[in-house]
Amino acid sequence: MSQRPGRTPTLLSLHDLELITELVARPAEFLLYLRRRRNPDVTVMFHAPDELGLFLYFFEAGLWIEPDPAQVCAAFPFLPEPTTAELRRYRAQKPSFLTSRTDVLDKWFHTKGRDDTGSGSAPKPAMVPSPLAPLLDQLQSWNVTGWLSIGATLLSLATSAQHKFARHGDILLNNPRPNGQGRSMTVPVTASVDPAEGWLFVWATRPAGQDPDDAEKSLRSYLRAKKHQLGLPRGVVFLYDEPTRDLVGALYDGHIGPLDAALTATLQSLRPASELQRSIHPNAKRLPRGTKDTPKQRQKRKR
Repeated sequence: MSQRPGRTPTLLSLHDLELITELVARPAEFLLYLRRRRNPDVTVMFHAPDELGLFLYFFEAGLWIEPDPAQVCAAFPFLPEPTTAELRRYRAQKPSFLTSRTDVLDKWFHTKGRDDTGSGSAPKPAMVPSPLAPLLDQLQSWNVTGWLSIGATLLSLATSAQHKFARHGDILLNNPRPNGQGRSMTVPVTASVDPAEGWLFVWATRPAGQDPDDAEKSLRSYLRAKKHQLGLPRGVVFLYDEPTRDLVGALYDGHIGPLDAALTATLQSLRPASELQRSIHPNAKRLPRGTKDTPKQRQKRKR
């Protein structure tokens, strides 16, 4: 298996892998774990007694390591200079010593064969609930091209950002254009030092009377041109029908080559990259660094 520069292979025992596959609720969770686990700084910043300890911490707090803001800006040149808060947050990171988390796992494992209604059954460890879970499940059920990678990227967002993403469709639908044209919202995801991990997410509406084929063609052209403008390799449009308010399509684009003449001509009409909002990645899921995790702290965080 080939590796990107700066990445390390993840080695899992068959026993750990079997347990993890039972714990994840959807494939995107496992892919996100592999993305986070392959960061070479993980074993430096997180000291755990075993692999399952790291995985259960991933469920709790994301296993997130703040990237160097300067390197992020180098990977995505359209971003503004790092803020003082971003630099301070990056420099404040310290190694964390994770206590064992397998007690809850062991209790679930040894009682999972019992009737769920029985008093002796124990809850299965689970990832922090995501407001985007219905969208992820719909993309998977539709077998949308790129559904697995789209899902893992959406789950990688901070919980606060996920709530915003979950509302984007309704915001557009609740505020239709008076001229009868569709609306759209574009957000790049750029919290990595690797340009290949950048994503472009677009929410768009299709007004009553617009031909579905015309709407799809127009949005696919916009998505590809905007990705090219920003230098992002992958993107997706979530298309909503205004009369029914239903999600009617998820249009994926992974094209990384040059644009044809028609799309090249449209680049001049695109809004400047500086007007885009950068999404915030999973700081909200990260536990304070430099402190030893204790049962008391875990209980306090769950309130």
